Amino acid sequence: MKEVSNNDRTTTSESENVGKEITNNKRSPESESSDSNIDYNLKAESFEGTLQQGELEKVVQFDPSHALMEGKKIELTKDIPQYKEWTPEWLPKDVCGNDDRAEILNTNVAPWRWICQLLMKFPNGNFIGTGWLIGPRTVMTAGHCIYDSRRGGGWAQSIEVIPGMLRGQAKPYGSQVSKDLRTIDKWVNEENEEYDYGAIILPNNHFGNTLGYFGFTNLSDAQLQDLLVNNSGYPGDKPFGTQWYNGGRITQIKQNKVYYMLDSKGGQSGSPIWRNQNNQRLAIGVHAYGGCPNSSTRINREKFNQMLSWRSV
Repeated sequence: MKEVSNNDRTTTSESENVGKEITNNKRSPESESSDSNIDYNLKAESFEGTLQQGELEKVVQFDPSHALMEGKKIELTKDIPQYKEWTPEWLPKDVCGNDDRAEILNTNVAPWRWICQLLMKFPNGNFIGTGWLIGPRTVMTAGHCIYDSRRGGGWAQSIEVIPGMLRGQAKPYGSQVSKDLRTIDKWVNEENEEYDYGAIILPNNHFGNTLGYFGFTNLSDAQLQDLLVNNSGYPGDKPFGTQWYNGGRITQIKQNKVYYMLDSKGGQSGSPIWRNQNNQRLAIGVHAYGGCPNSSTRINREKFNQMLSWRSV
């Protein structure tokens, strides 16, 4: 697996099993990686966060008992508003059963200020997505928020990152625009959903140093089974620029994917799936797909190392 950038250079990470970075103008030869003899529980810690008690975040108007119900039926929200300029990124997400998402009304505290509204300019249109800070100047998101072959050339031309955007009007911490985008060759070359993740490198480290950022970890299948996890992002079926939360249990695990019944919609691609543990908020996946169960790209050892490389930029 090789890392891909939209800059005209190729960078090789020093970490074992971390892919090489490639630009949108240059690609490196294929390389092999192996997850054999994996060390689980590697952890990149979060920064400047104080947890509330419990495994799920405490959010006004969110009832965790609904999220823990098994066997929810699919209940799709049909009408997604199309904004004058910005439309949800293309991959469908689903509301699974009752829509028990809760709006985040205060993004001045962690972790909500770490979650970012993305405004992505592609050659053939403008789209909304979600990202999250993982380092001083690194924002994680889905690969298809960075590179999409259906969007008139593949790479986003630029992405505006707005941490903690509130009610579609307030940019409480301002915003930064970046053209320095990173993803993986298996996404660029194959659009393989198991590798649908990427990073935005910001012009400076102001956001991360000021607001803090998520940690992340690679957990074993046994540790992920039935784990209570959290998700929050900027869905396209809600008022523009509003952040919405949901939580629940993981229902299925694969080598490169994790599945759950957390409610979401288009626009939330790239949002974090995280656990709360020992005063840390640690991401275990990058949300990207619907289907009830909805799913994310799993942070296994290979992806952990790649994210660690991006964090250190």
